[in-house]
Amino acid sequence: MMRRYLELFPWNPVFFQNEASFLTIMAIGGFPSFVEEMKIFGREILNGHYGARAFVVGNILSSTPYLLLISLIPGAIAYYLVGLHGGSERFVFFTLVFFACMTLVESLMMIVASTVQNFLMVLIVGAGIQGLMMLSLWLPNDLPKIFWRYPLYYIAFHKYAYQGLYKNEFERLIFPSNVQI
Repeated sequence: MMRRYLELFPWNPVFFQNEASFLTIMAIGGFPSFVEEMKIFGREILNGHYGARAFVVGNILSSTPYLLLISLIPGAIAYYLVGLHGGSERFVFFTLVFFACMTLVESLMMIVASTVQNFLMVLIVGAGIQGLMMLSLWLPNDLPKIFWRYPLYYIAFHKYAYQGLYKNEFERLIFPSNVQI
């Protein structure tokens, strides 16, 4: 049965999980510059030049074009290389999901960086939080429900990204009636 399924869909559905997880883990690449910005922000706030709101808005506005490029270029390569269903509406949704994931990871790293001051510890804690979120998706039934299932499974943004990617790919899909499984 699985062989017949792979004949109908020549790409592996696990592609979504690997693509979303890999791109979001790689989104922490802009973190070193953010650490330097945090040092400057500390001096600027002590001098009274601007506040936290201006810093956050400025950081979001300055990182948005780059996050769009980072989600658009690999998204286009992966979308058309794997052979997902065509259509500009589905491709835009596909890249917007990656953009939202990467924006969430950047925000997570900003929160972690503002609480933990050591550069290496921020990378370890940020990657650890993402790893816990991904682990709660892949092993939800094998782990204790009190910790893994209820808070982490429903908080993890990967869950909603995967659901959106699967819905985008399989919605309005019509199977031929002459194919027997």
